[in-house]
Amino acid sequence: MNRRPLLSGFLVLVCLTALWGLWRQQCRLAVLRDQQQLLLAQPAASATGSEPAGMTEPADASSAAPQPSLVVTPELLHLRSEVTRLTERRRELADVRAENEGLHAQLASRGTNGPGGFQLPPGYVRRSEARFVGYNTPEDTLQSVLWAARNHDLTNVLQAFAPEVAEQIRAQVGESPESIEDFWSKSAALVGLRIVNRKQETGDGSITAEVEVVPGMPNAEVTFRQINGQWKVASHL
Repeated sequence: MNRRPLLSGFLVLVCLTALWGLWRQQCRLAVLRDQQQLLLAQPAASATGSEPAGMTEPADASSAAPQPSLVVTPELLHLRSEVTRLTERRRELADVRAENEGLHAQLASRGTNGPGGFQLPPGYVRRSEARFVGYNTPEDTLQSVLWAARNHDLTNVLQAFAPEVAEQIRAQVGESPESIEDFWSKSAALVGLRIVNRKQETGDGSITAEVEVVPGMPNAEVTFRQINGQWKVASHL
């Protein structure tokens, strides 16, 4: 029996088997290489923030969104009202300061005009010279009011008035620091006081007096009433 053909056929079979195994390994390597590239590509996509197709939003989506409109809340309305009120108060205080400066200037000019200088009328008490002298007479009461106003002493200001008038003034002054400061600014217009003449009322014994604030200016009418032996102002100055 000739063994050479059998040996040749066996060798050919071995070669074909080896080639087929090599080809199979190459295919598996190619698949593994593709999988590796895919795995490497996924972290890179995550780092750059890219998303799969179909899930990305238009670049100008946020810019195209409508901006929220301003909502008018009760707090905003309250703030607007407070700003308006403070602006109006500031304007009023500016007018009071201007009037007070004008009155002081007028007093100063009257103190220097004429031969030997102008003399204030008898009984006129300047705010800057007022002292606390109690309430034994209407004149004492007015001087005590001037002293208390100059020293921003609200307690003694109210003590100079009849109880019902003092209660009205206390309600007008208020409790906030702004309203109290407003009250003192307006009281600065009282640069001085003097009783020009008086009239005793027969009914309740009160006194109606003409009070001079600035010499030469119109007088104010003020009512005094005696309470527990002290003369209190029974009307607004």
